[in-house]
Amino acid sequence: MRRIAVAAAEAGMVLAKPVLNQTGLTVLTAGTELDADLLRRLERMGLDAVYVEGAAEAPAGTSLADREAQLERRFRQVADDPVQQMIREAVRAHLRRSYAVLPAPETGGAA
Repeated sequence: MRRIAVAAAEAGMVLAKPVLNQTGLTVLTAGTELDADLLRRLERMGLDAVYVEGAAEAPAGTSLADREAQLERRFRQVADDPVQQMIREAVRAHLRRSYAVLPAPETGGAA
């Protein structure tokens, strides 16, 4: 699942989470395939983003090792706090799962 701006949504994408209106009522259910009419409707609702099916995309040029190094730097000052360390490990597990579902880069070689 990934969060994308409504302006970047395209016909054929499938909602991963329901879309709710301002009063909390479901307007579109998870599993709905977006088309041009629904995209216009979402824009008229003034929504910033929706959740669609598919793997989250990692920032370009950022490897898992780079992200884990950033994580270590951010939690360095709370190394003695067991609760913060549990949070760090949960984030690390999330990063590893996120990078595991990313497609492998194409080699470009002839088949």
